[in-house]
Amino acid sequence: MISKKYKRKEAFRFVFNQPLDAEFSVLVNGRQIDSEMHPCKIIDISPRGMKVYTNSDISKIYNIPPESLQFQMHFVLDITRIQAIGYVRWCKLFGTGAHFGLQFEDQPDIEELIISEMKRRRRKEVISKK
Repeated sequence: MISKKYKRKEAFRFVFNQPLDAEFSVLVNGRQIDSEMHPCKIIDISPRGMKVYTNSDISKIYNIPPESLQFQMHFVLDITRIQAIGYVRWCKLFGTGAHFGLQFEDQPDIEELIISEMKRRRRKEVISKK
């Protein structure tokens, strides 16, 4: 069972005012188990993880416990399409779907790309508010 007390320990976490559209495929032990891309919303992001919402409870679809799953995320924060593998650390049913907490591991290039894309995105947001 996944610990409900898991918390990403990072000083930098960006919460989107409007959740960001993304999509993911499901992996088990690093192997893609289907070719379907599932839509989701990114609620918040940090260089080492994210919180996402999807309308489907993926663990019920595949009859696999959430802690055995990885999501291969596909998303754009500013201009670059990012592809990162997130290990499911927790799952919480919410409304008609579920929130998932993902942790990116051993992907330093992705961490740097997330930071640079968020800086660029934030600069544009600040400029547009002036």
